[in-house]
Amino acid sequence: MIHPESALSEQLLLPLTATPQLRLANLPAATFTEVRAALAQCRLGTMEQLYIWGEAGSGRSLLLQSFCAEAADAILLPMRQVVFMPPEMLEGLESNAFVVLDDIDAIVGWPAWEEALFNLYNRLRASGGRLLVSATLAPQALNLGLPDLASRLASMAVYRLPAPDDALREQFLQQAVEQRSWTLEPEVSRYLLERGPRRLGSFLQLIERVDAAALREQRALTVPLVRSVLELA
Repeated sequence: MIHPESALSEQLLLPLTATPQLRLANLPAATFTEVRAALAQCRLGTMEQLYIWGEAGSGRSLLLQSFCAEAADAILLPMRQVVFMPPEMLEGLESNAFVVLDDIDAIVGWPAWEEALFNLYNRLRASGGRLLVSATLAPQALNLGLPDLASRLASMAVYRLPAPDDALREQFLQQAVEQRSWTLEPEVSRYLLERGPRRLGSFLQLIERVDAAALREQRALTVPLVRSVLELA
């Protein structure tokens, strides 16, 4: 059996797809207001379990990783990446103040993982730790094989994220413009919003790649530059 600490150390080397350097405090002020308030309650200890769900690209991973970037006593596991590893890696995680599990729907149909998460939930409740999870579906719709786990997840504070839309991506684009002191012509903004990825995390990655290309090539932010970056994606 792989020792939990060894497995966990290996997991922490896996790549993450959102932008871990982005912190909750730096998100556009008008975005995710209810969920950010709930995350603040978790930090303060007035909320112990939080379940965030929404379709792919709605910002779930972005929020959880931004939360962990501000919480030194939090540990994050991207479940779609670790579900093929031994579920024993969840043992001992209750020693952390915050356990954050992204995409827990990845364990549906894996009885050993479902049982391991059920046991972790109970250990966290006993130790006073807090559990934050995300999924693409509401807890009642997960079709878990372990009824006790389903009931535990359904008892958590549940928040749904809306589908990502142009208005949300435009707020993040405008913040990027302000942070980088960009001069962005309206046609470039339209092109980014119309041709860029719908998924929020992928859209932010596009902004980073465009910024890097402009600096590397010493070019202005133009439609041809954005097009060239998109063609390389």
